[in-house]
Amino acid sequence: MNYQITWSTNWIQEYESPWGILEKFKWANAVDGNTVLALIGNENVKQLKSISNAGSRHRNLIYFSSIDSKKTKKIIGLDLKVYHDNLVKKLLHIIPNLKHEGNYFHSSLSYCPSCLSIGYHSILHQIKLFDHCAFHPNQKLNDRCVKCNQLMPEYLINKGNQEAFRCTCGYDFLDSENIRLIFSSWQKQPKIQNKIIKSWLKLSRNKIHEYYLVYPFDNYKKILEVDKSDKDYLRHIPKLIINAFNKGTVNREVIKISSRSDIFNIRNDDQQLKENYKEIFPHLFSFSSYKFNEKHRLDSIYFAVYKQTRIIYKAITRYILRRVIKEHSKCVKIFNKARQNGDVCPHAFAFVLWKMECEGIDALWKIENHNKLSETYEFICLNERFSIFLNGAFMTHLVEILNPISSKDGFNFMDCNISSLKYILDKILSHLLIERYIKWLEVVQNPDKYKHTYPDDCIPMYICKIPQKLSGEISFYIPENRIDYMKNIIQDIGDEFSCPFNWRVKYPPYKSPIRIAMDKMSY
Repeated sequence: MNYQITWSTNWIQEYESPWGILEKFKWANAVDGNTVLALIGNENVKQLKSISNAGSRHRNLIYFSSIDSKKTKKIIGLDLKVYHDNLVKKLLHIIPNLKHEGNYFHSSLSYCPSCLSIGYHSILHQIKLFDHCAFHPNQKLNDRCVKCNQLMPEYLINKGNQEAFRCTCGYDFLDSENIRLIFSSWQKQPKIQNKIIKSWLKLSRNKIHEYYLVYPFDNYKKILEVDKSDKDYLRHIPKLIINAFNKGTVNREVIKISSRSDIFNIRNDDQQLKENYKEIFPHLFSFSSYKFNEKHRLDSIYFAVYKQTRIIYKAITRYILRRVIKEHSKCVKIFNKARQNGDVCPHAFAFVLWKMECEGIDALWKIENHNKLSETYEFICLNERFSIFLNGAFMTHLVEILNPISSKDGFNFMDCNISSLKYILDKILSHLLIERYIKWLEVVQNPDKYKHTYPDDCIPMYICKIPQKLSGEISFYIPENRIDYMKNIIQDIGDEFSCPFNWRVKYPPYKSPIRIAMDKMSY
């Protein structure tokens, strides 16, 4: 292909996305996406029978698996992949140990109407961390066409005969047809006005990497498959990290909780750990030849963690019953009796669903036997891995951070003393339990929204900041007003659904389905 190319590297503006650069190239040369791909594609593209058959993998603008770096440098004036990687390193890899960076990009084009009207699209528009334009801070980013209201095309080299800066419906995002005016605007550098993004760009990467960050950003894939109702999930990240590392920054939307400054200096009470362990597993030491060896010492720490998660769960359970739904605590006690009579208290229902998930109870009728936690422990030594008492999606996350698949450059909880380990567990687990209870309240409040009457598994955002030198305080950051949000849901449920429990009715003893079947058989 021989083309007379119209292009200038002066048209590439600061923080411009590869998509924006290629759209400019398309517009300046009046070509479509297939032509661009043919120009800059590598051997993977050349092997295709028809360029129109190239799918998303070949058109990808995050991993560039089918883009020839030398060709982009020759035609566009820069290596697009290196250019993209440098931006990602600057904008995303502020976060330590970040994985699956592609998950932090919107799959469909996200844009600022004001910027796109002059033919500019920033990578800051495409990253999920920000919901307002960096250059027009009052302008919310959009992912739908202003004319047809359809979702914008994917963030790829466009397919087909689609013209530059146009929706598939034909809408032209450029607000001028004056070529000179548009070319002139491309030579002006946009200025970042958004305060959050300004603060984000000022963060010291070296300072952040002096700490271990325990967080739920990408511990497992599901957390980034966020429901539309949780669209602000990743937006919490900049606020939390900015508050954690920008001195003097006080954001009312973030709560900071810190440990005592000498927490890592508190020595373990090895004797007490030993006694606690021997009390639960006396059979291991019934023979005089059995000594408390290194394995038992480690297992005693694992058991202390298991026991602590159980203690925290019992504390949060008491808090919910005695403080949050105090007027309905009796409804929980007789839930199955009342339910059998057709009376279901929505407050008790949400609590019971939460309790079932946390304790691994698989049927409502079994809850009758689980009103009180067993005094015995079901702790199992899992081949030098931490185990916890609790069950459920959020608890899977806790197990994953305690036992990371790859510990390279990650935080090893065995480096902690018991005091710091318990502090971290107290804060993270309390946060997870309250947030999971909120999820079940949302299900009871609006069951039609959820499939199979089960909440999504989007792990609630938080940051635990731990100094790598294990000297100094441990800080914990969470979004504010979550307790108020929980109380508002409870109030809304009370306003919409009245509690049907009748104190004048003496409900008969609850009978499980098995008991009912056996009674019928005895007739």
